[in-house]
Amino acid sequence: MSSFHRYGIFLLLACSPWTAMAQATEMGTEVTVWVESGFAVANSQFSGRREMPLGTHEVVLSSGASGLNGIVVTSRRLLGFSSRALTWTKIELGVNEKVLERKILPTFTLIRTDHDLYGFRGVNGLWLKESLGVREKVRQSYCNDYGAVFITNERAVGFTPLLGGFASKPLDVHEQILGVDNDNGLIVVSTTRRTLVLGSRLSGWEEFD
Repeated sequence: MSSFHRYGIFLLLACSPWTAMAQATEMGTEVTVWVESGFAVANSQFSGRREMPLGTHEVVLSSGASGLNGIVVTSRRLLGFSSRALTWTKIELGVNEKVLERKILPTFTLIRTDHDLYGFRGVNGLWLKESLGVREKVRQSYCNDYGAVFITNERAVGFTPLLGGFASKPLDVHEQILGVDNDNGLIVVSTTRRTLVLGSRLSGWEEFD
């Protein structure tokens, strides 16, 4: 990537607001999450105790919290609590959909299943979803406090917690990934033909030859 392009991206980042992300990183975990008597329970200094009822045959598989958000994964749903939205939100899993990976960061959470990618924004309590193709397989994933990237056999899929949502770049048949790096808050994907850049205050991918 040229110094001009890199400077332009850093200037864009420096001029954009990111108060919620900075606060989450500096303040530590604002949410505590646990399960009791048929409820998923969240507690924060802003909201107090908030409950989400569980179904009769709904099994809790895992839970955790970091920064602004807390997550409960069940056999049927993904439950997310935002200390800023002060409420639980949910998204249904497909029949027989299996959770393969869970990453909880200070401002967002990512869930990967055998069919889809799910992102939860701690700043506003929204769930976002990106479906994987029938033959699409995740080969590599990378996360930091500013976003996440999944490399599949077909594309590079990025997620940013403040702007946009999931954004993807198709990969050419013969295009190979050389590396995925963190560069001052940017996630930089280097391939045999280009450089792809993803940042928390970019709404999608930036591409450079």
